Amino acid sequence: MTEPRRRIRKRYVVLALIVAFFAYSYTWTNTPYGKLDWRAAFSLRALTPEIEIDHGGMKIPMPINGFFAVSALLPGEDVAQTKDVVIPGNDGATKIPARVYWPEGYDKAKGPLPLVVYYHGGGFVTGSVDLFDGLTRAIANAGNAVVVSVDYRLAPKNPWPAGVDDAFSAVQWASANAASLGGDPTRIIVGGDSAGGNLATVVAMKARDAGAPAIAGQLLYYPVTDLTQTPYPSKAKFQDGYGLSTKAGNGFQKAYIGQVSETDRANPYISPLKAASLAGMPRVLLLTAGFDPLTDSANAYATRLREAGVPVEHHNYADIIHGFMSVPLFSQRREALDVTATWMKQNFAAPAAK
Repeated sequence: MTEPRRRIRKRYVVLALIVAFFAYSYTWTNTPYGKLDWRAAFSLRALTPEIEIDHGGMKIPMPINGFFAVSALLPGEDVAQTKDVVIPGNDGATKIPARVYWPEGYDKAKGPLPLVVYYHGGGFVTGSVDLFDGLTRAIANAGNAVVVSVDYRLAPKNPWPAGVDDAFSAVQWASANAASLGGDPTRIIVGGDSAGGNLATVVAMKARDAGAPAIAGQLLYYPVTDLTQTPYPSKAKFQDGYGLSTKAGNGFQKAYIGQVSETDRANPYISPLKAASLAGMPRVLLLTAGFDPLTDSANAYATRLREAGVPVEHHNYADIIHGFMSVPLFSQRREALDVTATWMKQNFAAPAAK
């Protein structure tokens, strides 16, 4: 066989192997609960076995997804400017690091923008402003908003209510300093993903209960709304094998709220779904994932909000997993950012000049 023919044959063999691999990997999208997005299915193959990771002296078993880890290293979108700040806690001693983002094309002369105070996910135990830098940059640009991303204290070193206290201190600071940040104090939105979504809802509730500061909206990506032992079908289906695990979830809860009673777990500043009333809460954009143990409790939160007369816009991405907003590879992330942009524009655009 001549050398050119050998090269051609090798190329066909390589091509056939690639096609076979992708054909085989497509079978990973088949689940007992319907089709999973192929990128999500592929990412689950990058999961490590559960590794015990030390968090403040407490070892929590966690599966690590390589896709999420690599995504945190990717460069984020360009924004006009960022600035690291330190927010004083309400106790007079705590110092809360935060990062402020101004969207691409920001021009202070054009007037103030909506102000999003954002709390990152991570089970109340992991995560940071740096790890979620790519997402907060994207939110600033999508929402044409100033974003304050908060590095609240983490459990188990600082269990509940430390994170809540920091989250509330941050929104009070943002409200008081809105003008200097280029933000509008009448258009403050609290936002977060997963555990950060819990903090956002709790902050909105605390502000409602205290009568200040004024919160105009909640931007919630697959939030934790219920830390009681209430059984949910989505939890039974997706707690294990879809990026999270029962052991990790139990470890996060133990680190955050300890071995508390079911009555204590129902404290609305822990489980906002369990609040006696959700009347007077700010409007909500809720985004959920189909293959996520948190989806049914988030749906229940949306239902209770609507029953209380609160405007709710809810989008469910049926074929994706928890945490998808942290992975630019997932097309659902871009779709969700577009939805975020539309919701922000429709509800929080600058008032028309008179």
